[in-house]
Amino acid sequence: MTVLNGFKIFVWAMIQTFGEIALVGLKSIATVFKRYPRSYMALFYLFITMAFCYYPIFGHWLTGFIMMSLPLAVLAGLTASSYLLYKNQKLIASAGFIWVLMTFPIIKRFVGIGNSQPDFGSAQSLKVLSFNSESFGGPDRKNVNWATLKADIACFQEYVPNGHVEEQYQDKFEKLISLDATTRVGLALFSQYPIIKQYSKIWDRDGQPNINGFICADIAYEQDTVRVVNVHLWSMGVRINKAADAFKKGHIGEFFIEISDTFRRLKEGFEARDEQIKEVESYVAGSKYPVIICGDFNEIPFGYAYGKLRLSFKNAFEDAGQGLGFTLNRKPYWVRIDQQFFSADWQVQSCQTMRGITFSDHFPVVAKYVLKKSIDKPTPLVAQR
Repeated sequence: MTVLNGFKIFVWAMIQTFGEIALVGLKSIATVFKRYPRSYMALFYLFITMAFCYYPIFGHWLTGFIMMSLPLAVLAGLTASSYLLYKNQKLIASAGFIWVLMTFPIIKRFVGIGNSQPDFGSAQSLKVLSFNSESFGGPDRKNVNWATLKADIACFQEYVPNGHVEEQYQDKFEKLISLDATTRVGLALFSQYPIIKQYSKIWDRDGQPNINGFICADIAYEQDTVRVVNVHLWSMGVRINKAADAFKKGHIGEFFIEISDTFRRLKEGFEARDEQIKEVESYVAGSKYPVIICGDFNEIPFGYAYGKLRLSFKNAFEDAGQGLGFTLNRKPYWVRIDQQFFSADWQVQSCQTMRGITFSDHFPVVAKYVLKKSIDKPTPLVAQR
């Protein structure tokens, strides 16, 4: 027998041995699964949900529903792990508890913990405001202090021309569409610094106003150029208050019709935002300029679009916000769908939801940023067209 043949026999023997061990292990797991099928399925669902939230590689609409259910998956996984531990299934229960703990960084997307920021010295900060203004059509419009909407750069969605806003800025870039003979609405970006290059895209939406899209502006800031993207992703138009009202009145048929319509709109939204966020990413991926992306994402922090951007960018509210920062001023109130993301070139100083501005169905989000390279070596402002 040659050394080579002996080695082959040894390898084959090891494969058979480990194969038999694996088979025994699988049989053991299958036996336990039959005893606790619900608990095992709950842990499996938790694992799948957590995996998609960490790395959303599939843009299928079903992925969006799975990611959105993370809080329920965590609750189910925690319950299942506790039950398996009670039943003396220590190994699987321990794995379940570990998976629950691993969801904490994802759940943190939902909560701003107000991290203390380092001393930026004399470095200049850039104040960025993002606001879905709902065409400035709310009942509280007369009481608006327009100076509160002043920033270094302001991004508006569902914007209609407004002299009170525009007079506060030096430069602007608008992409508006005509709803009728007198009304134009869309995206707008205002800046105290020169806009030196711009690009825009409005997405077609059959049967609905084409107000969703993005505008991208390169802005001369200090001795650099920064890229700011104002985004308004697919609006789902979900109004759960109709379903709630039907249920309260005992109109069960109408309730299920509204629930079915909500499901359809969510599905359409997941499919559309998958394509839209890919197009937005094409303008910021590998950018040689510092990037800030802000706007109305129409998606919660466990959503697909949020998860995709989170792979390459940080979220301002996660790093410098406080509390839950809900941005929707209507039912359901308990969501944050307006976001600001930034590239590694920036250090976020603060981020807050301006809940005192109530004339829109959204609240504005304002954040302050400092270019990292200017923290140690502040540079004078040089901005030329």
